[in-house]
Amino acid sequence: MGARTDTAYAAARTACAEGEARWARGDGPGAEASFRRAAALARPARADDGSPPGTPLLANGTPDATEAPRTTGTPEATGTPWAADAPDATGTPGTTSAPDAAATAATATPDGADVLARARIGLGRLCLAAGDTAQALVEFRGAREADPGGAAAPFWTGCALARRGDLAAADACFTEALDRPDPHPRAAVQRAYVRAKSGRAAAALDDLRAAARAGPLDDEARWVEAALGGGAREVALRLRRAALTALGGDAPDRERAAALTAASWGLRRERGAFVPLYAVTLVVGGRRDAAVGLLDDATRNDPADHRVTHTLALALVNSRSYNGSSILERCVGAWGALLHDAAFWERVRHGAAGRYGVDVAKSLVPDLRTALCEHLARRLTDGGADTGARVPPDLLLQREAEAARLLDAAAGAPPQPPGAADGPPGVPVRGGPLRIAALGAVREFGAFAAARPDDTLVHAFSELGFAHMRLRHGLPGDALAALGELRCPACRARARAADPGAAPVCEADCPRFDELNPGYAGLADRHERLARDARDLALHARVTLGHDQLRAEPPDFGAAAASLRRALVHARELGRYRPTQAKVAGLALATAKDAHRAGLLSRAVATLEAARTVIGANERPRIDGQLARALADRGIVEANREGSTLDAPAADLRRSVALSPHGRRAQLSLGIVLRGLALQRWGSGSLSGARAVLEEAVEALTAALARFPDDPEIAEERRRAQDELDFVREQFDESGR
Repeated sequence: MGARTDTAYAAARTACAEGEARWARGDGPGAEASFRRAAALARPARADDGSPPGTPLLANGTPDATEAPRTTGTPEATGTPWAADAPDATGTPGTTSAPDAAATAATATPDGADVLARARIGLGRLCLAAGDTAQALVEFRGAREADPGGAAAPFWTGCALARRGDLAAADACFTEALDRPDPHPRAAVQRAYVRAKSGRAAAALDDLRAAARAGPLDDEARWVEAALGGGAREVALRLRRAALTALGGDAPDRERAAALTAASWGLRRERGAFVPLYAVTLVVGGRRDAAVGLLDDATRNDPADHRVTHTLALALVNSRSYNGSSILERCVGAWGALLHDAAFWERVRHGAAGRYGVDVAKSLVPDLRTALCEHLARRLTDGGADTGARVPPDLLLQREAEAARLLDAAAGAPPQPPGAADGPPGVPVRGGPLRIAALGAVREFGAFAAARPDDTLVHAFSELGFAHMRLRHGLPGDALAALGELRCPACRARARAADPGAAPVCEADCPRFDELNPGYAGLADRHERLARDARDLALHARVTLGHDQLRAEPPDFGAAAASLRRALVHARELGRYRPTQAKVAGLALATAKDAHRAGLLSRAVATLEAARTVIGANERPRIDGQLARALADRGIVEANREGSTLDAPAADLRRSVALSPHGRRAQLSLGIVLRGLALQRWGSGSLSGARAVLEEAVEALTAALARFPDDPEIAEERRRAQDELDFVREQFDESGR
């Protein structure tokens, strides 16, 4: 080799070293440029193309002085059999270049073929990191042709084949690399990965132990060795430590952290305070589903740990969509468990105080809870996805929060779900029916609710909870709508096909009944009981709706009468007509009295008249007595109004006397008003009209005097009416009429 060739060879070695250094720093484009320059300088002159040494080559070995550098990203990532689809190469570029350099130096040739092979391997690794496995194999084949006896080319060919999924061919290449005079130091480890992926655990373990005898294994190789040898706990701990280290890196590091965490959790589910951190590692690494699974498992183990529940709730609410009712219900269940968890709010208060340097008073918690509820309702509703949920997300959250509040207020703690760790004494399971179902504690909760002195929890932790919630919010019409369908979609479809008039509860063999109605799960007759409770609640909603329509602004008396009539028909079907009738009468009387006291006499009258149209004979005397008083007061007030015509007051007083003949005040007032009305008739020129009205007044006052014979006012009023009637009759006689 001449001086010019020696210079080119030295320059090629330098360029190759530069490429490996740049690759170690993550400078892919710079590394590629250096490797291409090294390959061009190291290529010996060939008789078949006549080109001088130093002419650039294409990847397939043909000269090309204009080929542009390949633009790649970051160096290839390391991997374990769990962290990648196939075994990868080695650790960081900086740790793998030295073995390759040593391997090619051991077979150095005077014509520079060793440096050419080294450069082609560098280019192949760039292709492999960029995901171009086919081109990587071309480069590695070129390296093998340049240095047929080297171990690096078959080693990297095996890595590319393993990445492509051709595990048998990869195994053969790693074996070839091991059989070389100077074996590649990572070949045994990579062959172990391939054999582990192929299901040959014993052979893989032999390779790793052999590699360990030759030199210390890196962390990932030790993890695989421990896993294959049964040391799952040690592997899991190592994986988690590595994951936490990688978490602070860039996107590839975060992905690797997530992969390592998922692998460790699969090996050993070691629960504890670090579970939320592990979950965050998975989420930021793009493995949200794995994080949710990890948190689900942890919440079942310790449902009272609000830190785990909060992390789960955040992971679910920040999902890109809520497609599918299961995801939505899990999200709502997790947040519902937090809304009334005192320990959670204590942590929120102390965290906010430390963050902002101000004291957050405990009295602010109700406002914070309400604000959180409203924010979550908007967040869940604004997702716009077809969740397939039985009810809108905001109502689902309201029902869950209300049930959680009632459970929090209940004395005694419900049992822990099956398999849960023993929590602190007296710490209850938090949340509503969705949370109870997610924890697998339906049967245990059902027994707890059934043992309560009332049915508050039974109803709240069921499909009836939606109707109860709407009733509490003053929406009886919406409550009736909610009671119209209490079945799961499957039972609804079957019932619609078989019997359109079937009761709106799930069938007796429905596998989801207990899940949807955990409050009833402890009752032997739970299906019949739910149907009966639903009918009772519907009756209550109908009565409440009629009452609300009477009290509305403005009141809708026609709609109120229709609602109350339907309620009484419903009550008769349930065998509860008499008590329901008494309740309707009582509500109408109370509403009318309120209006009466407020001076709204016409409203009081209309209220009682609407109730009178639907009430039966048993309760009608109560209504008639109050209606008579209201009519009398309205008639008297109107009669005393200056300039009033007395026809309407007279009509009110007539009805009042007819409804309650024992009312002295109404009868006396009727006589007085009729005398005044006769005077108005006289003044308008109607002598016959005046005579007829006075005749009525005398008749009414005579009847009143028969009831109250010793009443001087009635007697005096009758005398005056009679005198006026006699005078009018005389006028008739004089006029000849």
